[in-house]
Amino acid sequence: MRRHLRTAAARLGAVAVAAATIGLTAPAAHADTTPLELRPLVAAGPNFNQDLRTEVNYFWTLAQMASVGLNDDGQDATGPASGWDDLSAPWSTEGQGLISRTAGKLFFVQKDVDSGALVPDSCSADVVTSGNQSTVVTAAHCVAVHTPFDLGAPYGIGNTVVTNMVFIPGYNGAALPRGTTSTALPGKDIAPFGVVWSATRAWITNTWSNSADFALGHDMAAILVANSDDPRPIAQVTGAQQIAFNQPQNQYEYMFGYPQTNERNWYWSNNNNGTKASNGEPQNLWRSFDGRTLNVTRGQSQPDAVYANDVLNTAQAPGCSGGPWLQNFDPSTGTGVQTGVNSRYQNPSQGPSPLGWLNWLQGPQMEATHFGDEEQAVWQAAQSASL
Repeated sequence: MRRHLRTAAARLGAVAVAAATIGLTAPAAHADTTPLELRPLVAAGPNFNQDLRTEVNYFWTLAQMASVGLNDDGQDATGPASGWDDLSAPWSTEGQGLISRTAGKLFFVQKDVDSGALVPDSCSADVVTSGNQSTVVTAAHCVAVHTPFDLGAPYGIGNTVVTNMVFIPGYNGAALPRGTTSTALPGKDIAPFGVVWSATRAWITNTWSNSADFALGHDMAAILVANSDDPRPIAQVTGAQQIAFNQPQNQYEYMFGYPQTNERNWYWSNNNNGTKASNGEPQNLWRSFDGRTLNVTRGQSQPDAVYANDVLNTAQAPGCSGGPWLQNFDPSTGTGVQTGVNSRYQNPSQGPSPLGWLNWLQGPQMEATHFGDEEQAVWQAAQSASL
């Protein structure tokens, strides 16, 4: 989930909205898999490289990254008393490999279309194989949201669309000072493959273009990225994870992301009544996150009967939105096949229902958009496009 999505009322109702309401071109009325491209973030032309630099320099200093990319409670991450487990663990304690290069953190600004307010936020994403070697996949709600209750800034929900976005593959926030006022860009300790991976174009699924509010699912987007200081496409720099569509469900999955917002952390000690967390989890499972570190969750997934999503028990917190789900993952090499992205939380006590996403605040399960025909159409449009 995105870090600023905090108020449950903003998801009440199954509202279908025309794409024009978020400043986009409305899709055809009939149901199909045709993806929708947002307006370009960096337009092609003679000033392309300069515009890439402008996208980064406009906002993404160390001070802004610390403000947007770290938790709100001011504390460093803490592991559970019983030790990190399959529910969540820093990937740095588990291994490295390709996933430590392809997975990364998105920093972006969304514009409230109604008020004009600019809402900075962060998500997770992953580099995947593509014809142009420049394609990154994430959750659609990281680029466009339209909910029935428009709370506007600073919640980042309502009627918003991305206007500025950068991707940091292999992001490591350990050296990012909390509260810094530095106007410098991050170095290779934080952005080992460069922060100047500017998003240039973005696509969302047909369903999300009509109902950008989780009500109908298909919460997936693909973006293209480019580096003003390096002519090579990103996959030649970081490598890329395989991607596949319409794969079998009920699989053992590895889920990655950058958990951050403890106020919506199912396993946070502050969500407790003195002996157990308010959700009933024992104290030895409590943990917190700070948004600095790539985390992994692993286990046997189950399909959601309503959305055909994949569901996994997890302890990860908001900030992991858009992070990859991989089947056939090899921890020794960090390679697998990406078949989904983190979308939203699920509470199994509610049972299968079109309103099952109403407890999107915490969990204790995460749902991934399982890549099918619509998601394949998004990837196909992105991977065959020019920057």
